[in-house]
Amino acid sequence: MRNVARVSLRTRLIAAFVALIVTSASATIVIGGVIFARRLLQLINSRMEVGLRVAELNLVSHLERFELLARATNDRITTRTAPVELCGMGWVSEPVLDAVFLMTPGRVVGSHFARVSDSAASRPTQGSTAPLLTGGGAVAPKARACVPFAPIARPVVPPTLAGFVDKARREQQTLSGLMVLEAAELRQLGFHPPPEQVLLLAAATPLPDRGILLLLAIANRRSALVSPTVTALGTEGKQAYAASIFLRDVRITTTLDQGLGTPVDREVVKKVLEKGEFYSGSAIVVNQRYFTAYRPLRDYQRNPIGILGIGVKQELFAGIRNQTIGLFAALIGLGMLFGFAMTYWFTGWLIRPIRELAKGMDRVAGGDLGHKVRITATDELGKLAKAFNLMVRNMQERDIRLREMTEERLSQVEKQISIGRVAAGVAHEINNPLTTVLSLSILTMKSLPEEDQRRGDMELVVQETTRCRDIVRHLLDFARERPPEMQVVDLHQVLRDTLVLTSKYEGMDRIRIVQQLASLPLFVHGDPKQLQQVFTNLITNAAEAIVGAGSITITTDEDSSGSFVVTRISDTGKGIPKENIQRIFEPFFTTKGTSKGTGLGLSVSLGIVRKHSGSVDVESEEGKGTTVTVLLPRAPSTEGAT
Repeated sequence: MRNVARVSLRTRLIAAFVALIVTSASATIVIGGVIFARRLLQLINSRMEVGLRVAELNLVSHLERFELLARATNDRITTRTAPVELCGMGWVSEPVLDAVFLMTPGRVVGSHFARVSDSAASRPTQGSTAPLLTGGGAVAPKARACVPFAPIARPVVPPTLAGFVDKARREQQTLSGLMVLEAAELRQLGFHPPPEQVLLLAAATPLPDRGILLLLAIANRRSALVSPTVTALGTEGKQAYAASIFLRDVRITTTLDQGLGTPVDREVVKKVLEKGEFYSGSAIVVNQRYFTAYRPLRDYQRNPIGILGIGVKQELFAGIRNQTIGLFAALIGLGMLFGFAMTYWFTGWLIRPIRELAKGMDRVAGGDLGHKVRITATDELGKLAKAFNLMVRNMQERDIRLREMTEERLSQVEKQISIGRVAAGVAHEINNPLTTVLSLSILTMKSLPEEDQRRGDMELVVQETTRCRDIVRHLLDFARERPPEMQVVDLHQVLRDTLVLTSKYEGMDRIRIVQQLASLPLFVHGDPKQLQQVFTNLITNAAEAIVGAGSITITTDEDSSGSFVVTRISDTGKGIPKENIQRIFEPFFTTKGTSKGTGLGLSVSLGIVRKHSGSVDVESEEGKGTTVTVLLPRAPSTEGAT
């Protein structure tokens, strides 16, 4: 804390602003980076969903084209004319088509087409021989050949295909859809593929003479089914995009190099194949992390048979994210530098009037009350400077008045000291003669008979001499320092002893004393004789203030902290005028007249209470009475209490 106090205010302000700027900028960079990354991820996922939709539409468009080809053929051929007419109808121009079959009860004839524009092209064979699905180079569209229709060696329609055909015959409408055929089932249709499952795109339409025209395309290794999707996503980063068709969980068609035959991520299998739900998010694609989107592929009976997926390498968007966040951080950094410069200028501008004010305070503290701070601003600092100048002016005026009052007061004090010394000396000198006069007056009074008229005169002499002796005694007590004999005393016992003494006082028979003392003893450190003198003085003053009948209430209690004892003496007398309430503790000040008081009682009582580390407070309302409150420290223990 001491080290902080030694640092200048400007340095602390700069440090605070710099800490605020750095903290805010860091938080902005972090929060902005997180928000941008999330937003970028949302955009990527949206783009993947759009790309997946494009891939799905591309696949659906091929099925719809098969339906259109089948419908266009439906009204133009019959089972008998089809083998000749089909080869003349331009089937060769359809790239995504592997075979056309005419099915009638007990007879199946068909034709196979060579693949084009695929890495794994097929070659046509003679008669009923189907093209191989592996090996060979691409065949140009003009070289595609329509092999004349010929009967299939064993006209056994596979069950899966038979169900599809029967549905088209039964509903008498053109159908299209996906299905899975095993290698053995393909051989029954005249294909000679490798021993693997294949995904078929099929369309079937009933002919007028109860025959069925069937169009088939094998999806395995046919990149034409997915490559348009990658092209549609744009040329930028095209090599980072990939689209695939899965049969079950294995890639059978993809735009990835060396991706055929690789499995899909297990998380995708659980959600897409097992639950039949859409998947969007990060996934492993051929040992690399991609942003992906997957949707289940369903056959014509709505059973899940595979997956259609699309993805993009995360590294493509990681570069975009890092570049954007770096640019964002650079802009924030420039803003921080500007903020630092503005902080340095602003703190200098802010501290300048404060320094001026501090210099002015130093000069005033050094005694230059004529100095004036010159700050012309109208803000809070300007108001503070005006208030400071006003305060200095008031201090200067007060200093002048205080000097005058002090000089006057010192003069009065010196006069009172001189008078006190003279009075104490006079009192000491006249004390012995007064004692002699009083003693002789008492002896003379006692020697006179009761019926002697001179006895009344002697009683008056004794009374007035006694009063003079009391005045002299009070003067000596006021001028003389007598240390109190401190001990632990019960305040209640002191009050009871005081009431016994004051009960004999003249006029106490017409006054009712009400005691409201605390239930438990209240102990204080004090001189019991001096405390008794204080309470005797207060009770007799209260009695003298009551005209006729009245009451004096004595209350004791502890204060709220429990550290002090509170004694209140209240009367129903005439009260004290407001102009006199501040002077009642002055020596020789009295409102009783010269015949009843000396004006030293309250002054002596206040001195005694202060010696006991206490205080005296007076509250009075003229015509209603007076309450005197004596506050004394409470004793911590009751050992040796009297």
